[in-house]
Amino acid sequence: MERPLQSHPGRRRSPIQIVVVHLLFNRLKTKLSHIEQAIYDARASVELTRLGLPYLPWPASAIAPSALMSILNELQINHRNTVVEFGSGLSTIYMAKVLKQRGGYVTSIEHDSGWAALVQEWINRSGLEQVARIVVAPLASCPSALEGNQWYDQNIVAKAIASLEIDCVLVDGPPAYAPGAQLARYPAFEAVKSHLGTERHVIFLDDIGRPGEQAIVKRWSAQSGLTFEMMPARGGIARAVKGPAYHSAI
Repeated sequence: MERPLQSHPGRRRSPIQIVVVHLLFNRLKTKLSHIEQAIYDARASVELTRLGLPYLPWPASAIAPSALMSILNELQINHRNTVVEFGSGLSTIYMAKVLKQRGGYVTSIEHDSGWAALVQEWINRSGLEQVARIVVAPLASCPSALEGNQWYDQNIVAKAIASLEIDCVLVDGPPAYAPGAQLARYPAFEAVKSHLGTERHVIFLDDIGRPGEQAIVKRWSAQSGLTFEMMPARGGIARAVKGPAYHSAI
């Protein structure tokens, strides 16, 4: 006589097994994200060589190639001509190269006078001194800063951008990696908001993989009404656009 088939309830995973599965899944997700980032960076690095700039060293703290490419595409396809950048470096040179073709100009605020001199040397060597300037503004106390952080000397910044109608802002400074400095970049929006183009502009914030920058994005969104697009695989930048704009694939 045949025995009836017996159903066997699925085995339940133990709490330890569940934790292990989640850990493995998160590690795989992180690894895939790094691979995607590497692919975008490799493609961007090839495209950047087409600008014909002299060799420039790429410091460990520099903006990622894919993030830089996204910013340059923004300048080109959406006709951004007046750029203010916080934290100078390779991005200053590459933006200046694109802006020279467009008739635009970049003003870069930098707290480190030695680094500013080096970036200025690269600007001069690249023949871009007519479309880029470095403004040295040492870090100082700032009323809009959070958690006791310092920011660029407000008087120097205000003077540097006084006559500008800004259509592109890149915030990649001051340094915000040290403990206690996570929100160091927060005052940037307050400093530029009265100079932003009323109809159209774009704001970029680098290093959005860090909790401090993520908190800043939330605060800026609440203050401006803008929606920041988080782009972790495109070099770890966030972008907020006001007005009509086209978006590139990279």
